[in-house]
Amino acid sequence: MPKQNLSNYIKFFNQINDLEQKGLITSKQKHLLKVNLTTKEYQLNNLICTIYDEQDYQSAILQYLQTIEPQPKIRYQSSGENDSPIRQRRRGNSLSRVSQFNETKLIAQIDELNDQLMTLWQSDSQFYLNHEINDKLRKVGEFITKTATSTPSNSQKQVTNISDSNQVIENLQQLYRDMKQHFNDYLRCHILLMDDKLSTEHLNNVLRAFMKNLVDADEISFIYNNEIYTSENGQFNEINLTDQQQLEIQSILEGNVIEISQNYPEISSLFQTTKFKGNYLLKIQNSTCLFCFHSKGEHKMIIESFLSLCNEYQFFDEVNQLAQFLLETLKQARVQCFNPLQLSHMIQDIGIAFIRCSKYFFIHKSISILSERYKVCKDNTSFISMHPFVEFDFRDSLNLSIHICFDLNKKEDMNVYKQLNLSFNKYLKFIKQCYDRTTFYKFFVKSQDSLIFEFDKQGQITFVSQPITSKLAEEFNINFNPQFYNASYTSIFKNKNLIQHIENQLQDQNKWKLTDSNSTYEVFMKMEEKYFKGFFVIFQQGWFRYNQKSLDANQWQKLRKSFLQQETNQYLDKLEQKHPQLKNSVVQMFKPKATQKQSQFKNFSPSFSPRHLDQRNSLQESESIRLIPKTKGINHFYPDMITETCIENIDNFDFNILPYSADWLEKQKVVFSILRRNNFIEDYKISEDALCSFLCALEYKYNKRGNQFHNYDHGVTVMQCTHAISLEIMKTQYAHLLSQFTKFALILSGLCHDVSHTGRTNIFEINSLSNLAIRYHDRSVLEQHHAATSMKLLCAPATNIIPNFTSSEFREFRKLFISNILYTDITEHFNLMKNFEARIKELNFGTEDDIKLMTGMIIHTSDFTGGAKPFKLSREWSTRVNMEFQEQYSLEGKFGYPQLPYMKDLDQLPIMAKSEVGFFKFIVRPLWSIMSKFTEDRLQQSVDNLEQTIVEWEKLMIN
Repeated sequence: MPKQNLSNYIKFFNQINDLEQKGLITSKQKHLLKVNLTTKEYQLNNLICTIYDEQDYQSAILQYLQTIEPQPKIRYQSSGENDSPIRQRRRGNSLSRVSQFNETKLIAQIDELNDQLMTLWQSDSQFYLNHEINDKLRKVGEFITKTATSTPSNSQKQVTNISDSNQVIENLQQLYRDMKQHFNDYLRCHILLMDDKLSTEHLNNVLRAFMKNLVDADEISFIYNNEIYTSENGQFNEINLTDQQQLEIQSILEGNVIEISQNYPEISSLFQTTKFKGNYLLKIQNSTCLFCFHSKGEHKMIIESFLSLCNEYQFFDEVNQLAQFLLETLKQARVQCFNPLQLSHMIQDIGIAFIRCSKYFFIHKSISILSERYKVCKDNTSFISMHPFVEFDFRDSLNLSIHICFDLNKKEDMNVYKQLNLSFNKYLKFIKQCYDRTTFYKFFVKSQDSLIFEFDKQGQITFVSQPITSKLAEEFNINFNPQFYNASYTSIFKNKNLIQHIENQLQDQNKWKLTDSNSTYEVFMKMEEKYFKGFFVIFQQGWFRYNQKSLDANQWQKLRKSFLQQETNQYLDKLEQKHPQLKNSVVQMFKPKATQKQSQFKNFSPSFSPRHLDQRNSLQESESIRLIPKTKGINHFYPDMITETCIENIDNFDFNILPYSADWLEKQKVVFSILRRNNFIEDYKISEDALCSFLCALEYKYNKRGNQFHNYDHGVTVMQCTHAISLEIMKTQYAHLLSQFTKFALILSGLCHDVSHTGRTNIFEINSLSNLAIRYHDRSVLEQHHAATSMKLLCAPATNIIPNFTSSEFREFRKLFISNILYTDITEHFNLMKNFEARIKELNFGTEDDIKLMTGMIIHTSDFTGGAKPFKLSREWSTRVNMEFQEQYSLEGKFGYPQLPYMKDLDQLPIMAKSEVGFFKFIVRPLWSIMSKFTEDRLQQSVDNLEQTIVEWEKLMIN
């Protein structure tokens, strides 16, 4: 028996669908062909595997049907006494003569013909008539017209009623088909996001397609925080509202969508509404944003004027959610590198909400169609009719029902009623199918271990789970362009073995389910009610392609770490491809050490030449001059000097240390206050005399070099931030992970994390062959120095604040303390974020290593707390750290070390602003955003501050 392949299988379905649409086969014949294909009937199997010409193919199918179906016999009914046959018909000019005429029987025969056509028209497939049938129906129609003109008015009215009711039925069927097709196409919009090089411009195009398919909106405008945005130019512009404009805005009711008219001339002028056919305005809830959807009305869509039904059918919440999503997405596109998968998730949630609401549009259109033929009333309380009527209940939460003047004793009215019920229930079923599909899509979008392709039964792409990177495309031989979202599997996959594997699945129905395989991909078919509906191709990625059971714990951890490192490097490569300006920006400081050496210092290798040793000695002398003598630098204080005072904002993220900069004793009171509020002094029996000595020594070591940024102010600020984040975590599901012991190690390490900082970067220490770089072998030089300095103080008798720890407690404390400080090495930034994001998604998150990862993430986030303050304060911290960078750049030039380009000319405001935009947009904001999500959005105010800071620096960059 010849073997079927998928291309033949798809071609067969296309051809029988075409035959049905042309009216050459019935739905029953189509079903018979499907059954014979499923059972692999020999003659049909041979036909679809051997014929390739399209015309021959259809002819062969029709001939095949004739061989398997019994031919209908033509029966001539003899006339009886009560029959009304045509006794004689003469062609030419003579008229037909009817000896007898039975009106009742004629009506019955017309009803029978009507029922037959109704059965055909109510089939799922669209019905088209071929030339022969059209010609015959035309002649019958002409005869009916002639007959109707000469028959009594009552009979003519019945024929007209049948024709009108058939038109209503056809319109209801067409409505179902059009809306189903529209939202099926919408679900493909997700593919547009799966672009590995998704730019801001392309994002705007995706959002435009998204809006158009959901609510028929071509453009949007909104006013937010004294700025106006228009999607036509994709720009935010500052705006000062006039008193009249503010009055009009205040007059707009919340919770409604308003179609802008002449009643709002000022708002119309602001949003330039005259350019559009439809303009729909709303106030976003819990926001100061005024949002407007614009529709040009150039291309007719089935969902035209969808938004005009919002208030009547009460789906404002969905429209508000859509506007909120668009607002937040466009805001974030300004301030961060967006993630297509996150957008995909939100688009799917909003999309399914609107597909559910589309039933109201279906109801609205159905009422409109019925009203052309029947009297329809939506206001059931005032409905009065002297004629028969039917109440149709749409079974909705709004208790929607309508009264229709139907006489169900009439077949034509009964058929319309049946069609209305059938179309509406089929559409509800379609909505449920869309929900199931979306749930499935969301699950696989979350999956990091698999790349999923879905194809329909024609072999066209309908879903892909993630953007296709160049590495994935190369690894799996994929040629995917999201702009062509109707592409077939043969154009996407270039792996011949894979294509053959797909087509081989059809040979054995037992393989139409996912089975284990040693290959890098799996293929399985979608079946629905025993019918083929498409197929999936799943590629296995990363460490999930390995069998964890065959590896011991150490091997598995090494393998996992290796893949995370690869993912980090891929992410950074992708980031620099999209944003080439990052290659010479401060972001380079945060890349893993290996990539930094390869990219920045490949031509520099310090050596112990006599000249270099002279430079080294000269540098050490210049650095020693900066040191403040202990006799002048140590500020001694005692427990009785620490009085109970109210420290403003000590428990939240509005805390500001700068007002205490000139008062060293007030800063020590802040430290005491945090320790006391956490009961650390009482719980661990800390001697206050030892604590005072410890803090005196710590402050001196912080401030002895006179650093502008890395000083005791910064240390206390980071300590306070770890305290504030800890308080927020204690309100979440992760509270049990933050024990008192863990919290003590975290908050104290926050205070000590930069002690004895040189005011230079690790790169500078390494290039200058400093004593610290030599001591710590170029690995996390300053971080190891901070940890070692702190531990020396904690081990010295006079400054030991934890003498009551047992040996095991001290070792555990030391391990946590050092781990936290080492996580502040900025070259661990991307690895830390990737690892943390991956772990918190796993069900077993909460191990000992996870707790270290969590506290490391907390202290690393707190290290940038200055930048997460309101812009005025954030700018002050930025100015301070950039002053240190300027000093380092000068020293690098003076001693011949490699000069980092992003440290040049930072005294010029536009250049510093450009550096800060990249720093906050690609480093700080993503970091705080991840931590905010971990704390269940409890740090959102700090994230908002960062977004505003980015906008403000962008303004200074342009000026």
